[in-house]
Amino acid sequence: MEINILGIRHHGVGSAINTAQRLKEIQPDLILVEGPMELMESIEAIDLKRFKPPLAILTYNPDNLKQSAFYPFAEYSPEWQAFIFAQANNIKLLTADLPLQYSYGIEAAEQEKKAQSLEAEEVEGNEENQEVEKFPLPVHPRPLEAIAQADGYTSADLWWEHYFEQKQLVSAAEHFEAVLSVMTALRQNYVNIDYHENELREAFMREAIRKAQKEGFEKIVFVCGAWHAPALLKYAEKKKSDQALMKKLPKKKVKTSWIPWLNSRLSWRSGYGAGLDSPGWYEHLWKYQQDDGKKWLIKAASVFREKEFDVSTAHVIETYRLATSLAAMRNLSRPGLAEMDEAIISVICMGDDVQLNYVKENLTIGKSMGRVPADMPKLPIQTDFDKKVKRYRLQIREDEKTYQLDLREPRGLEKSIFLHRLAVLEIKWAELKTVRSKGTFKEVWTLAWQPEIMLQIIDKAIWGNDIEMAAQNYVNDMAKNSNDVGQLTQLIQSSIIAELFDSVDFIINRIEKVVSLSSDVALLLEAVIPLIEISRYSDIRQTDQAVLLNLIHNLLSKININLPTACYGLDDEMAIRIFNLISKLNEVITLLGSEELVNDWIDALEQTSNEIGVSYLIQGATYRILLDAQRFDSQKVQAGFSRALSVGEEPMHSAAWIEGFLKGSAMILILDNTIWNILYNWMYDLDEKIFDDLLPILRRTFSNFSNNERRQIGEKAKKGIGTDSEYTIAMQPDQNFDSEMALASLLSAKTILNL
Repeated sequence: MEINILGIRHHGVGSAINTAQRLKEIQPDLILVEGPMELMESIEAIDLKRFKPPLAILTYNPDNLKQSAFYPFAEYSPEWQAFIFAQANNIKLLTADLPLQYSYGIEAAEQEKKAQSLEAEEVEGNEENQEVEKFPLPVHPRPLEAIAQADGYTSADLWWEHYFEQKQLVSAAEHFEAVLSVMTALRQNYVNIDYHENELREAFMREAIRKAQKEGFEKIVFVCGAWHAPALLKYAEKKKSDQALMKKLPKKKVKTSWIPWLNSRLSWRSGYGAGLDSPGWYEHLWKYQQDDGKKWLIKAASVFREKEFDVSTAHVIETYRLATSLAAMRNLSRPGLAEMDEAIISVICMGDDVQLNYVKENLTIGKSMGRVPADMPKLPIQTDFDKKVKRYRLQIREDEKTYQLDLREPRGLEKSIFLHRLAVLEIKWAELKTVRSKGTFKEVWTLAWQPEIMLQIIDKAIWGNDIEMAAQNYVNDMAKNSNDVGQLTQLIQSSIIAELFDSVDFIINRIEKVVSLSSDVALLLEAVIPLIEISRYSDIRQTDQAVLLNLIHNLLSKININLPTACYGLDDEMAIRIFNLISKLNEVITLLGSEELVNDWIDALEQTSNEIGVSYLIQGATYRILLDAQRFDSQKVQAGFSRALSVGEEPMHSAAWIEGFLKGSAMILILDNTIWNILYNWMYDLDEKIFDDLLPILRRTFSNFSNNERRQIGEKAKKGIGTDSEYTIAMQPDQNFDSEMALASLLSAKTILNL
């Protein structure tokens, strides 16, 4: 049996080129590839005519979607080249890594063990009995960095790029021999932090080789991460220890699915830990293997010109010359990405490295997105999602796409309902930028696709086989398990906009149960205010609206009965909370169009205003509302104002009463001289220290007034009291004051005091 180990870098262009070349030379009868065995079902479904990389295989535990991983592949991934070579030449291919059913089982067992260990530590208070992991060699987080630093490189990635991805050796066989030699030397001196995990994985990979040998395969190629290459050659001598490692491993369920991938996500270190920072650059190197930098710089110039930068042919030529000079100085066969970037910054960007971000975003990373056939096996909810996306002509793309929907048009309304249902399900594809408001029927949404969104869709499959059913069941479950009235009213609002009307009925009933036994006025106010606003929606069904209005009436009745008692003896924080809720309810209650409900509300406020011990903030607010509703006349208000600001009252209480009364409007101060004079004299008589203490409250009160109101108050303050006042102001100038005599007195005092 002939076994050829091809140690590669995942997504390495040089590795992919040499893998393709070596496969042609060997013409194996079996290709083994690093990767969990469960990937085979998806790999066998590859149709080169209909699959377009970058793609990824999504793997997940259907019983626990937190256990998931992505295995991405670009066209220049060595594994992908192995896939297409095997398919084109009718050669058997198998993935031969540790099955995910064991990986997920081990992970779950370790988490459970860790939780039990933490619990035991809390009980015993002993942390000395922790097991210490044993390693046969010194641990290095990235062993390749040791050899890179010895060779004068600051980065292991740059070292590998120089020697194995860019440098073309005599043959592919020589390339892989060099990789094996380097990794053998490293493994003789170091282990990495994944030592124990790698031991188990490599045991399964070696077992795959032994199984292939037993089945009679003559020429076997194993494409694996370079670090594993030396370990796999020990498939014969490690048989006994491998079998011991593979016994009695815990299992979990695993499912897989192909999904489109994005260039920007090729940097993710998921699955087998692959990742790279410049997928667009590697894609270019794969497509233009003989390019020495000219084509890349032409592309970069095009990006700058699209951004309206003045980039001439001379700029490109000088940039190329500088890049090649840098490569020669660094003993490179041709410029790499670092040389290209440095040359672009120096010549085209005139030293401004910020401008290079245009190239990084549009070219170095790129915006390529893969494609998977629509008829691939999927969950019913995925199929429904894809149908809706196609029907509404929504684009699945990485960069943001903005949609402006006219809700008066049937198709615009349908799109809106679909996107709102996704929002209800917490599928974070679409973000609402502009919401419906009075006088407009438009919504603005931005859509930006990320691969994990597919996992979010799969996560919601347990709630239903289509988006509508899943959204409805999901909302009902949230409502059933919530006692938060604020959350429940938000769920009603979301359900109405998403046209989940059965959920609206369910949530209304849930709110009734939550508040039926409660006399907490704050809770009742927080419930009824949004319900009143929701009741005005034109797109709520008549049956739902009737049930909703009945609930609102019941809540208002409970509020009116309990309001006076609820406002007694409140601390500052609760007083502010109730005050804000009273103000808000007073604003929205007229939307119901019921004079009877408004009158009942005003009666409750009047009773509250007359109760002793009611918060001064709330008392001031009730006086103002009752004045605006013409329940109190000006004399009644003036008496209340005068009493609140009398000498016997605490200044803090008076300031709170003023804040409550003046909330939202200052016109009464401007138009009513009697109230103005009461306030003016009260402030004039304040002690300086007390005034300093009250200043934050007064400033907060007056800051809510409009600029015009503040200007008029300022002008009125200059004049002092109003003309119809019975008071006098001590600050009013004395008409008989003699300034010359006053000055002479000051001079005499200065002489006497010897100043």
